[in-house]
Amino acid sequence: MTSIELRTAGPEDRDFLQALSPRLSGVPGPAWHDLAAMEGFQTRYMAATFAPAALDGSSTLIAWSGDGRRLGYVHMRPGKDGVTEEPCGYVSLLAVDKDAEGSGVATRLMAAAEDWARARGYRFLCLDVFADNRRAVDFYKRGGFEAETLRMVKPL
Repeated sequence: MTSIELRTAGPEDRDFLQALSPRLSGVPGPAWHDLAAMEGFQTRYMAATFAPAALDGSSTLIAWSGDGRRLGYVHMRPGKDGVTEEPCGYVSLLAVDKDAEGSGVATRLMAAAEDWARARGYRFLCLDVFADNRRAVDFYKRGGFEAETLRMVKPL
C-alpha cells in the first residue's frame, strides 16, 4: 500500500464501522463461546462504544487509500490505568478490511493511537484482546504492548 491517509470519522462513516463488525466478532475467541455469542458481544460493545455519552474525549480515525477506499479504523478513548488509576489512552476498537490485511494499515492506525495518547499527556496506551486471537496478540506484542493482567475463565 503506497498511500494511506488518516481522517477523523464522521456520521457518514457509520456504515463502514458497522460493516467491519463481523471481522471483529469472527476472531478466534474462547472455545466455550460460539459465533452467536461473539456476535452478540460485538453488537453490544459497538453500541456502548459509540453511544453519545461514551464519545466524550474519544476519537475515531479512518484509514483511506489513495484511490478513496476506506481501509480500516481505530477508536481511542480516555481510560484509567488498572493499577494506579491514572488517566491513560485506551484503544477500544481496531479493525481493518480483509483486502487491506498485511498492508501496514493497522500499524499506521496504532501509531496514530500512540500519537493521540501522547498528545493528551498519557504515559500509557492500553487495550484488550482475546487471548485466543494469536494474530492480534502477536501484532500488539510486535508493537511493544505487554500483558499486564490475565483474566482466566473455567467453564463449568
